[in-house]
Amino acid sequence: MISYCHSNVGQQRSENEDAARCASLDDGRELVVVADGMGGHSKGAEASATAVERLFETVTSETPEAADRPEDLLERGFRAAHDAVTDLAAGERKMPGTTLVAALVADDTATIANVGDSRAYYVDEELQQVTTDQSQVQELVEAGEITQEEASNHPMSHVLSQAIGTADDLDVDLYTQSISEGWLLLCTDGLTDPVPEDAIEATCLDATSLEAAGTDLIREANDRGGPDNVTVGLCRTETA
Repeated sequence: MISYCHSNVGQQRSENEDAARCASLDDGRELVVVADGMGGHSKGAEASATAVERLFETVTSETPEAADRPEDLLERGFRAAHDAVTDLAAGERKMPGTTLVAALVADDTATIANVGDSRAYYVDEELQQVTTDQSQVQELVEAGEITQEEASNHPMSHVLSQAIGTADDLDVDLYTQSISEGWLLLCTDGLTDPVPEDAIEATCLDATSLEAAGTDLIREANDRGGPDNVTVGLCRTETA
């Protein structure tokens, strides 16, 4: 398997509060993680970095033989990340927090976990969103109170219903996705807010490699004003 991740401060922010990490593990699995911190400058950056590192520590501390199902392992990692970020809030007036989306890939199957509104997409002949945003606006969409089109311009579009470090009762969404014929894109809303999904799809399908796709996606976000930090993580099998 091959993975690539990259983060960029964007055009309008002075500090990057996103974090990302990807690695081929010793047992042949691939782990890709993307986070979007919140809480103000250094605290947001610290929250996202802490969550990513704690998740990696949890996943890599167990071999596949000793671990439970990958879903259970990722959920355990997310809860460890949540506890670590919660500890950062001690004595703080404003609680730091972060989104967190991760893919643990073995053979051609990706197990994906998500908290917040960073996303995972599957790219094959088209772009398909795998995760569902944990946001108040998405809850309105699912309740039939607004349409998906109305959601993108809703004044509460960035109000999360869940976040690592701030949720009272953490709810980790879990998904399974085959990537035998395509690849995964994990990203923060610094990509999905300024760049429409049809443009993301076109950029992905035109790319000659994962690195080219990542570079081109970040350039696309910055060409459209780069209003936020933008981060991508990508993974595919050797044969895809």
